[in-house]
Amino acid sequence: MYTVEISPSAWNQLAHLSLETYRRIRDELDAVATALAKGLHPGRSETVKVAGRPVSAPSVVVDDAIAVYEVDHESQRVLLLEVARRLPREL
Repeated sequence: MYTVEISPSAWNQLAHLSLETYRRIRDELDAVATALAKGLHPGRSETVKVAGRPVSAPSVVVDDAIAVYEVDHESQRVLLLEVARRLPREL
């Protein structure tokens, strides 16, 4: 069974979101963990900047936030790395 863990930096970012948005992100990550346990490969990849360089990583979008995570299949873990506000699609 896959577990969901949250990195310290992601906890800091989650603190700026509403409780409802946090719960929805957590629900999405729990769904990813459940799907992985069943052998499915959910999620989509987004290109985000990590330490100043672009990296393609799996993510979920909730409201106006994007939650970037990594999957460690060996330890059966989904680790939330970063939560950021998304820019509006129409500018």
